Amino acid sequence: MKILFINLPYYGHFMPTIGLVQELIKQGCAVTYLMPFDWKERVYESGADFAGYENHRKLSEQIKNAYAVADKMAEHYDLIIYEQFFFLGKHLAEKHRKPVVRIFTAPVTNENLMREYIRAGGPLGIFKYKWIGKLWTKEIAKGIPMKTDCWLDEIVQNPPALNLVYTLNEYQPYAEDFPEEQYKFLGASVYDRREEEIDFKKTNYPLIYISLGTVVKGAASFFGKCIEAFRNKQVDVIMSVGKSFPIHKLKHIPENYKIYNVTPQLAVLKQADVFVTHGGMNSISEAIVCGVPMVVIPFMSDQPTNARRIEELGLGKKLDYRLINSELLRTTVLSVMNDEGISANVLRMQRKMLDAPGNKGGAAMIIDYYKRISR
Repeated sequence: MKILFINLPYYGHFMPTIGLVQELIKQGCAVTYLMPFDWKERVYESGADFAGYENHRKLSEQIKNAYAVADKMAEHYDLIIYEQFFFLGKHLAEKHRKPVVRIFTAPVTNENLMREYIRAGGPLGIFKYKWIGKLWTKEIAKGIPMKTDCWLDEIVQNPPALNLVYTLNEYQPYAEDFPEEQYKFLGASVYDRREEEIDFKKTNYPLIYISLGTVVKGAASFFGKCIEAFRNKQVDVIMSVGKSFPIHKLKHIPENYKIYNVTPQLAVLKQADVFVTHGGMNSISEAIVCGVPMVVIPFMSDQPTNARRIEELGLGKKLDYRLINSELLRTTVLSVMNDEGISANVLRMQRKMLDAPGNKGGAAMIIDYYKRISR
């Protein structure tokens, strides 16, 4: 089976799919991954063939460029897979009469969840004005028949027959809205990665891992509070501050801290006793896989919803970044780390995550789906 896989240039939407691509190839499929030209090396690491389109800083242009190239390629493939933000994926498949599968690298989005994401700000914040979403969609989808007049509504209201979701059904907000025969929950995307090692060896002290993604409001001040929270305490701290943050701006770093721009997250989580995170879905899934309780400090988009789910499921606690000080951070982290109830809940969810279908099961579902509809 020849598969065309279409995605947009966003790390959190791309990286979970690499394990799925690898499994599809292992199970005998030929996969071509369509991404911007400057993502070529990342695609080659998956083992897939590469096809490219011009990158752009605007999401609207990324979608148009991807569609233009995919439209010329689709007839040569047996099946199309697309990540949810490439909302024209189903229309492309229908135009070329190809079966199609949609991937969610975060929980499935319904109207309630979409409203939560928009209210939280970030890239989707501008679409709180419905007319902007409609105008934006009209400009992208010229001549393409749509079920709705807004791309966000299209994601919610026009699903394909098979949707693969990178989380657990138990974690999924509003799970009752998503029928089991149409939505398959894979758990986390865990696969062998090429990650740089760091010069750290675990001691007898508990290990606190702090990583808040690439966008932190008031980064220098915030990281300073993180440093003061555990200065010279009987804990070790690994802190990842993001590729673009200049570490030299952090003064008087104590001996029990190791600070890096980038860390091999899975390797660190396997040693960590608690994880301070911004609440991105990939980070949360990896923490659950490694059995690590969390303190979630959300900033935007899906992060506040994820923080709420972590508290609801008893996997950790959330904090408001606007109210953070060193004392509050220290007491919350130590409370979570020493809470037996939270530890038990995390281990229970870890077992479920490890028993989930994962990338191997997802690849098998795609192949089985293609065989069934091709009879």
